[in-house]
Amino acid sequence: MNKKTRNLILLVLSFIVLIIVASVAYNALRDSTPAVSFVPQVADLPETTEKKQVQTNISPAAVPAPSEPEIVGEEETPAVEDGSDASAPTMPNIPLFTLDGVETTFEDVRQGKPVVINYFASWCPPCKQELPHFQKAYESYKDQISFIFLDALDGQRETLETVKAFIRDFPFTGPVYYDEGIFAYIFQTNSLPTTVFINADGTLANGYLGFVSESVLQENLDKLLTQE
Repeated sequence: MNKKTRNLILLVLSFIVLIIVASVAYNALRDSTPAVSFVPQVADLPETTEKKQVQTNISPAAVPAPSEPEIVGEEETPAVEDGSDASAPTMPNIPLFTLDGVETTFEDVRQGKPVVINYFASWCPPCKQELPHFQKAYESYKDQISFIFLDALDGQRETLETVKAFIRDFPFTGPVYYDEGIFAYIFQTNSLPTTVFINADGTLANGYLGFVSESVLQENLDKLLTQE
């Protein structure tokens, strides 16, 4: 083996090692990336005749997923402490639609259970990164907690066709709904993903803007279950 060939082999091996190290580091970072909590507040619902005109400007990942170069904000102590708070706002009974166009409501879907609402879009990178552990949580807790995966349908960037194809190809089995922009309006959010945790009595427990790690998700699920 000549020197040139030996150097080439060493270069290739070094590149492989670098990829392995980067992969391990990425996975460690993904699991430890802080989520940014916010205090869920509810704006007044728009008039019924104006619901279809509710418009929102959605941007992906106000708090980027770990693969992004920068994390906006530091880890915060959840602004809403454990348990139901009589002064905490209550989630309105907003209308929801299945992907087949069947109209229902928040209360009909949750059936008295605590709720996780995950607001997402098929084109949103951090949404796709967190969705596997939301799927896992849904499979584990669907009998105790209602999961509402709310698609940011706008008829342009996100359509029924794109979200249906995404769910089929992912694959994803959680219940997916869309609304008429009301969720984004009442929570005054333009961040994807946005996740809101709701107690069994309907009061808002906690919320997160951007990517939610599996450990943060599990922590909030445990809190919801202790308040049943």
